[in-house]
Amino acid sequence: AMAEIRVLDKHTAELIAAGEVVERPASVAKELLENAIDAGATQITLSAVRGGIQQLQIVDNGSGIEAEYIDKAFIRHATSKIATAEDLGHIHTLGFRGEALASIASVARVEVLTRTEADEYACCYRIEGGEPLGIEPGARPVGTTITVNDLFYNTPARMKFLKKDASEGTFVAETVLHAALSHPEISFRFLRDGKQQYVTPGDGDLRSAVYAVLGREFARDLLAVDGGSELYHVTGLVTPPRACRASRGAQHFFVNGRYVKNRTIMAALENAYKGTMMQGKFPGAVLMLEMPPDMVDVNVHPAKTEIRFARESDVFDAVYRAVRAALATPGSGECRFAMGHTAPEPEGKKPAEAPQPSARPTAAPQKKGGFTTLSAAEYRAMAGLTAPVPVRPLPDVLEAQSPRPAYEAGPAPKPLAPAAPVTPVTADTSIPVPQPMPYTALTDDTVLDVLPDMPDETPAETAAIPTVPPAQPSEPDDAENAENEPRALSALPDAAVPEQTTLVPPPQSEPLRLVGEVFKTYIITERGGELCLIDKHAAHERILFEQLARDYGNVPSQMLLVPVQVNLTAAEKQAVLQNLDLLTDAGIEAEDFGGSTVVVRAVPADVAVDDVEDMLVELAAKLADGGRDALREKTEWVLHSIACRAAIKAGDRTNAAEMLALAQHIMDGTVPPFCPHGRPCVLKITRKELEKQFGRLV
Repeated sequence: AMAEIRVLDKHTAELIAAGEVVERPASVAKELLENAIDAGATQITLSAVRGGIQQLQIVDNGSGIEAEYIDKAFIRHATSKIATAEDLGHIHTLGFRGEALASIASVARVEVLTRTEADEYACCYRIEGGEPLGIEPGARPVGTTITVNDLFYNTPARMKFLKKDASEGTFVAETVLHAALSHPEISFRFLRDGKQQYVTPGDGDLRSAVYAVLGREFARDLLAVDGGSELYHVTGLVTPPRACRASRGAQHFFVNGRYVKNRTIMAALENAYKGTMMQGKFPGAVLMLEMPPDMVDVNVHPAKTEIRFARESDVFDAVYRAVRAALATPGSGECRFAMGHTAPEPEGKKPAEAPQPSARPTAAPQKKGGFTTLSAAEYRAMAGLTAPVPVRPLPDVLEAQSPRPAYEAGPAPKPLAPAAPVTPVTADTSIPVPQPMPYTALTDDTVLDVLPDMPDETPAETAAIPTVPPAQPSEPDDAENAENEPRALSALPDAAVPEQTTLVPPPQSEPLRLVGEVFKTYIITERGGELCLIDKHAAHERILFEQLARDYGNVPSQMLLVPVQVNLTAAEKQAVLQNLDLLTDAGIEAEDFGGSTVVVRAVPADVAVDDVEDMLVELAAKLADGGRDALREKTEWVLHSIACRAAIKAGDRTNAAEMLALAQHIMDGTVPPFCPHGRPCVLKITRKELEKQFGRLV
């Protein structure tokens, strides 16, 4: 039998079309808010009951809908915003497709109460499941009230896909948030289950809208952005580098007043922060881009959050320039320069430290905690200042990033004695330069409790490090594979290398000698014919990670004295609440705190209180993105993140015994020589290589 082709009846067609526009209460809220804004309202109240599924009501003081047009408003593709195809080229309103009301009415029970300036009384119009139920007189001042009840009551399939009321409510909240940020001149009130969440003043100042909606913490020291090019005007607020968060949740972009998600703007924003922000952190921003409507296509997707630019690179440049200029405002944490420079340094240049092949490509590859310094000339050029600016020499460290004081002058470093055994520094850690310390000085009791598994059966004098012999003897100068393979140093004669892998240290194995530490970050050690630099944060992170992985399921955690409240975006919060068991197994206790907040009550034992918020934001963002990743991968991230927060930070003071213990763990191959993010912990330089550099060997 041949298939018969039928034209669908109006109602079925509407249900299909509605699926694109109305997928959840938040999309209803978005469409209705846009209509109210287009109607010229100055006060808009949105209230949601049970996540907006039971009821979503929006009250505005806009121009209202004339009685004779009310029923027309609910016909598909009926709109007051455009008349002809030409109008699509220059759309100045938020709505224009004429689909929203028809779509909403086809899947809910809708009541409209509206009055225009000209009418004596208001009109009340009801429509349920696409069937109009007539008009009757009503009462209200000029404006419109639209009440949407029982969303999806007639499409059970779609109802099934909704999340819990609380999550849906959070998505609605986010929609109101975007409307409020893009229109600071309108006063928005948002009620959730009858409780007022916030109200914006509507005074036209973006800062006060941000303050009302995103909270005091976020709004505190935002930098104003105002720049771009003649076609693209970029305004808004961005966070100073020191206040960047561990996820992209706080980035809000608007093009011609419409909230959009856009990779070009995101990349431009993050590139502008290059070199001023720690790796793994993301700037928060509320950025408004005003541009000619014919240079942007908003009609890509029914929800209108995706847009296309005619000239991507121009948009990128405009946003980059505007944000870069904002960051150059004195005091933003960007203008820290060394006075010695005269020529501007090329941007990409970094001190030659450990090569850092990162396992996951990040948007802006930069060192963890590294800050580029701007020369005075470069800074002036960037800020567009021509007159020389009197400049206080500032240290090229961001104080805000590390709460520790810059090295205060301790006792003057003693002249380095010839390598006589020195007892490990325990009491007085303020001596800036650790004494060169022969390996013999390490006694059992000085090993820290952080690193409990040091071999303690062997007396300290002869404690040699177990080494894994290489498969074939290799030359000492191939430092490349040093990172990949813990190996016995071939400084030993071949005969000494036993055939089978054994953890009994060969007697000739060279002891590891601690030389000291540079930049408060890299430990310098010497062993055999090699000089080994060890990144102490990366090394400690790896050791902690292995420990956490071992204890997973009952990680020792500590209750926080004061639980930490963390604000998350809708998606992040939902991800956290869905993965509570995973977090509990890793030692993090969190629970819902209402609104967009979760509260953390306990964290793994080594994590510092200041890091708790960052850690949770980072995990939430990862979990929200990676819904598809296998549980094992999620578990690994969570442990990485914890290990990273608990590890010694670069710049922390570490005493000699700690440094040696760290160095040994990494050098003896008990843990892989990479930090969990895939950066190498060890950089080896052979004696041969040094002698080549000094011209002793040709």
